[in-house]
Amino acid sequence: MTILFVSSKLIIDIIGYLGSGFVLFSFLLKDIKKIRIVNIVGALFFVVFGFCTNTLPTAFMNLALIFVHVYYLVKIYLDEKKTKE
Repeated sequence: MTILFVSSKLIIDIIGYLGSGFVLFSFLLKDIKKIRIVNIVGALFFVVFGFCTNTLPTAFMNLALIFVHVYYLVKIYLDEKKTKE
């Protein structure tokens, strides 16, 4: 029973570290589209981490960030499409 608990806790910790890693990595990027995409990945990990650890403010804030990033990525895409026409 404790082995299962330790391994599930380890998996949850790894999810949190992955989220942190992706967000940290995004600060090294210069292209705004890549920054937003990498941040979305990091935020997805934090949403899962937040629900697994029952830290709902973390989960909901990162879920909101995903919507913000997607909104701006769509806006960038539409602006680029408009300028090509």
